[in-house]
Amino acid sequence: MHIRKQEITDMTQNITDKLDNSPIKVGAWTVSPAACTISQEDREIKITPRSMDVLRLLIANAGSVVSPSDFLDTIWRSPIASDHAVHKAIAELRSALEDDAHQPIYIKTVPKRGYTLIAELGQVAVPPAAKPEHTPEIVALDAVVDAHRMSVNSPADSWLRRALVAAVLCALVILIPLLWRTADSTPEAEGVVKLAVLPFESRDFTDENQILAEGIRDSLINGLGKISHLQILSAANASKTLSASSNLDRNFLRDADHVLQGSVMTADGRLRVIVQLVRAGDGLREYSDQFDLPMNDIFAVQDQIVSNVVSALSIYLNDVERSEMLDWGTTNPLAYERFLRGEFYNNQFNPADWERAISYHKAAIELDPNFMNAYHGLATAANNLAVYSGTAKINEMYELVLDVHREVSRIEPDSPILDSIQAIKLRMRGSSYIQQEMQLREQIMSGNPPHFAMAHYALLLIGARMYKEAADFLNLASEAGPYEISPDEVWSYRINVLTPSEAILARKNQLQDRPFHVSFLGSVAVNLAMLGDFRQAQIYLNQQREVDVEGILEHYTEVIMSFLAGDIQPGSEEFLAALKDHPDFYYNNGMLSFMVGDIERGISYWQNLEPEQLRRLFNVTHSAEKYFPDHVLESPDYQGLLEALGAGVSWQHRLMEGVMQMEQMTGVSLSRQSRDAYDKGVLMKDNNLWSEQQWAEFNHHKMQRLSQASTLGANRIH
Repeated sequence: MHIRKQEITDMTQNITDKLDNSPIKVGAWTVSPAACTISQEDREIKITPRSMDVLRLLIANAGSVVSPSDFLDTIWRSPIASDHAVHKAIAELRSALEDDAHQPIYIKTVPKRGYTLIAELGQVAVPPAAKPEHTPEIVALDAVVDAHRMSVNSPADSWLRRALVAAVLCALVILIPLLWRTADSTPEAEGVVKLAVLPFESRDFTDENQILAEGIRDSLINGLGKISHLQILSAANASKTLSASSNLDRNFLRDADHVLQGSVMTADGRLRVIVQLVRAGDGLREYSDQFDLPMNDIFAVQDQIVSNVVSALSIYLNDVERSEMLDWGTTNPLAYERFLRGEFYNNQFNPADWERAISYHKAAIELDPNFMNAYHGLATAANNLAVYSGTAKINEMYELVLDVHREVSRIEPDSPILDSIQAIKLRMRGSSYIQQEMQLREQIMSGNPPHFAMAHYALLLIGARMYKEAADFLNLASEAGPYEISPDEVWSYRINVLTPSEAILARKNQLQDRPFHVSFLGSVAVNLAMLGDFRQAQIYLNQQREVDVEGILEHYTEVIMSFLAGDIQPGSEEFLAALKDHPDFYYNNGMLSFMVGDIERGISYWQNLEPEQLRRLFNVTHSAEKYFPDHVLESPDYQGLLEALGAGVSWQHRLMEGVMQMEQMTGVSLSRQSRDAYDKGVLMKDNNLWSEQQWAEFNHHKMQRLSQASTLGANRIH
């Protein structure tokens, strides 16, 4: 039997591959996965276990791109996790590594694909006393190498040496699995928790109640058995109660890490179930909950209890999940589970899911009234829903955010999330844009702005057609840190400044993760129509119709597509039929009027906008104006209307002054076009980021659509 050099190399590599908990040099830092720390000279920084797992996956794929879905599938493996969780982990790593996302030396963002580790990797010197050659598995491997060396160097007695090699190999096959005891392979390191579930006590001592108690326990065992990191230990299911638990097999309890016990009582048609988790080692009560529910549907009640307990214990009995729960700011696992679901639905970006997010965040707050991030998530979901709603819903959401602000101010007056909630309040008041700009400018000039300040100022710049400056501000915008919620979506703002062909690809990529994004569906439809692909545009419009509860965005998308298809002409019946006689649609009506060149009608609609609808004027007009004819944009009446509504030349020049004042702090200067418009005191009508060629291409497509309207035939929208 001969052992080739490659076989020994492969065996060595197999062992090396398993030692992924060993320290490793990443650039100037020493990464210690087992301790969840990175260190440099005399500094040591602790990071969360989840972020360490992300770093380990980056290290394992150094030089290759790891997509958000790869991270989620490999590390999170949760149906409620989203890209948002990955971005937060990357943000934490960058902060710890002191890396700059815009000039990275450790983790590079590859747009639309994911992240890659670009730092140099190296070995960490191990002190002689701790060298791995003294571990049993390496000793066994050395024996194989020595035996191989003997067989190669001494031809004599080769049969004896081959027999020795074979014996060592057999021993190695048997011993390595037994001796292998790295931190990753022990049951504790794998996160396996042994949970003993005792029979539930029936406090009514009736046969019916005992059956109910055993049914709840059996359902709990079944539900908990589906949690991968739990090993369920249970005694035989008999009519044993806690008072008789001394008769249970002591080995059954001796093997357990935790014990789940409970009691059941019924009275006056109501059910009370008390569940307690006790640490087996010292009897410390770790978790308890009480459920008081009507017994109108006992199976539904049982399912609800089991669902809550399983959700709570799946978090509480997982070290990583419990650590993240504490980092998010709660000790209540059910509140944490509700909060995670709220965040998941908030990131789906459609009205129905925002309503779900609001419901889950309210449930989290009810379970833990001091859960600050749940309040912030509630305000964020309310703000997002308001953007795509009519006046009544906007007012309802604004009142909700006011309540959140008051409650957080009462509980924790110095909470850092108050700045963010205050910013949300200002956004929802359509008449407060000057106040918003003043606050953001002051925060940026302080040198220590909240993380959302750069992105929010960029959004104001986009609305004022200052795309170039907005792009520069977005390059400075930081992602929300770990265990933070952001009121801004930097990824979304970046797409706003792209050309139609670029935006289609970018938004389609986003729709893979958020397939019902109510705004992106319409944006893709409009841009496809602009490029002449009306058939595919209709598909996206139909999808938007399914998720747009109030129909405002659907109407906006439909009228632009109909205009580009030539179905709407000035003064035609189709034009008049497209106008909706409802205040929530006045913005869309005015936009359509301006597109067909009816300045007087457009002004009459926009002059009657509700204050709550002014937010759309500031956020959407820059995009809608691309379809307005030049004589509308150059009209003194149109520019006077914008000025009267607070979105005209004075507003644009205010932002230009802000950029100039903050230049020393941000490094962002005015573009040539912005500077010319400011010096001349005129309104800059077109965005200043697109090149002359890109503008020419856009105008070519627009003129092509309008000039060929009569020949579109079957491609038109009907």
